[in-house]
Amino acid sequence: MRRLLSASVMLFAVVVSARAQRAPGSPIAEGTRHAYFAAIDRAGDSVPDLTAAEVRVREDGQERKVVSVERATAPMHVALLVDDSGAGLRFIREGTGAFIQRLGGRAEMSLTSTGGKNTSLVEFTREVNALYDGVRRLTTRNTSNAVDGAYLLDAVHDAIGALAERAPERPAIVVLTLEGSEFSSRRADRLLAELQSSRAVLHVVALGKPTLKTMTPWSEGPMQSMRENLDESINRKKFLEDGARQSGGRFEQVLVDSGVPSALTAVAQELASQYVVVYNRQNESSARKINIAVTRDGVKVRARTDLPRSAGSK
Repeated sequence: MRRLLSASVMLFAVVVSARAQRAPGSPIAEGTRHAYFAAIDRAGDSVPDLTAAEVRVREDGQERKVVSVERATAPMHVALLVDDSGAGLRFIREGTGAFIQRLGGRAEMSLTSTGGKNTSLVEFTREVNALYDGVRRLTTRNTSNAVDGAYLLDAVHDAIGALAERAPERPAIVVLTLEGSEFSSRRADRLLAELQSSRAVLHVVALGKPTLKTMTPWSEGPMQSMRENLDESINRKKFLEDGARQSGGRFEQVLVDSGVPSALTAVAQELASQYVVVYNRQNESSARKINIAVTRDGVKVRARTDLPRSAGSK
């Protein structure tokens, strides 16, 4: 009898353990899909107590039945891209460190310097001390050489590839960028398509007063305009703003470097406070657009607007 009881207890423990290891928010039945979103109140703070009855999901304009809404706890992978090419290094380090501290233990993170030359400082890790060591390696890279500039879009492309290798459940790219020249030749529309397919949410903190070059004169031929006079600053701004909005992230313009720590802390808080909604889909729907909304007054949602082309249950 004791052996039978012992075996029953062990079997119960195995079942409980298996249930505990199921990533919350993953599909609970055939014909469901899940999506992550953030809920923000009027003060800009995360809303902690949403219920399924308050959430609405539409795909291509069609209402979907919400099965459940809960706080997201599935592991995150965050690629952190930091521009240290200008002044304000103290606040850049402080903000980056605060971001890492807020998400410590919740995510695997990588750290890349995008100041002039893109340099990997820390590969994906959960080790907070290793990430702090990377923060200490951020250094002011001031230069008077007019040919120097940022290759931020190349860094984003590389981050998308690095995340894809890990096939994470909750991928994110967080960018701290300084206003300035962009020398990458990557087109915003193509990079937006890559971001969409990756399922990563893009958050952007842009430091400095927005500066854009003069648009190419209409008198120039289209091929000459494309090849010789492409305004890369506008191209970059388009990607960062559209990418953040379409993927469900935030774009925040910070005018002074002392505002960087609070901006990055807010991004970390938003990632840590995400929800996951599970909803029914019909006939293996090939929907392209998704809209997540809440009925509670004064609460807005940040969520992706485009479904990945290869979307199955994610």
